[in-house]
Amino acid sequence: MSQPSSHSSPFQDGFAALWHEPALLAAELTWRWCFGFSACALAIISDAWFLDSLKVSPADEFLLGTFQPQLLSGAVHHIFRGSLTRLVLEQAALLLGVTLLWCLAATVGRAATLRRLVAMFSTDDEPGEMTWQFAPIFVLHLLRAAWSLIALSVATACLITGSAMAGNGRAWLAALFLVFGIGLACWFGAALNWFFGVAPLFCIRNGAPAMDALAQSVDFVSRRGSRLFLLGLGFLPLRLVWLGTMMLAMFAPLSLARHLAAGWVLLIMAAIALIYFAGADLLHLARLGAYASLAEDDAHPVPAPEASNPPDLALAPEAALAPEIAPAVDPV
Repeated sequence: MSQPSSHSSPFQDGFAALWHEPALLAAELTWRWCFGFSACALAIISDAWFLDSLKVSPADEFLLGTFQPQLLSGAVHHIFRGSLTRLVLEQAALLLGVTLLWCLAATVGRAATLRRLVAMFSTDDEPGEMTWQFAPIFVLHLLRAAWSLIALSVATACLITGSAMAGNGRAWLAALFLVFGIGLACWFGAALNWFFGVAPLFCIRNGAPAMDALAQSVDFVSRRGSRLFLLGLGFLPLRLVWLGTMMLAMFAPLSLARHLAAGWVLLIMAAIALIYFAGADLLHLARLGAYASLAEDDAHPVPAPEASNPPDLALAPEAALAPEIAPAVDPV
């Protein structure tokens, strides 16, 4: 791939990288979908083991078969009695395992894609050998996952507290928790999640440890904040248009429910969902390529052409004076 030039934008460079190296998208889809299928399989197996451990009496089966709301609630309460603690512990273990699995998969996948992107946009004549930097990237993903869980927990706590305040007639406290609490939790969560997502680029590019890479990402935003904001505005409409289009396509098979079996309808919807995820991953990878191009421009800025100014007369060398000729004198 040709090196990024002064007339090309990082937005174009991100898509050009995917056009030049289609294997990047294949690698991105591989690690993301392997993790997704593994996480779904773990969740299904965990829930199946929990449900299999529950004891359902003949009376509970009879009450469930009546389909009466009051009888159903009584049967469900009786079935799940005493198993809430075990359910919470199993789900906590499942969440911890899925989080560690995501950190491992994201570390390997992100290191592979970023190494290739950084090498493609490098302007060094003799670039040094890049290391994989597995440990710093893994630490960054652990911090990213922990911070996302903290932000989600704070938003959930604000939602529960605000709902309780609204039920007690404290409208201003309910509005404070529901609007400012949830809003600030989501904003801080999204902001730090973005920094943790960009920091692996500097781990690969500069060989920096986790905390130094995070600090370099903050400096990168302080220097190139306007360009990054424009990149975000460029990718946001693409994401929204892709989401809206695929949502319409996903619900379109419901009109075929009269002619097809429910299993076929669900299979078509699942295939459309996979297409949506593939397109979303493509846009995410193109944005990473744009960040890699912008980081290279930030490290090696193109010098501005010098303006053609008239020569300074004060600094110009003085013209040599003509030698004086002595007048001829008559000896008389």
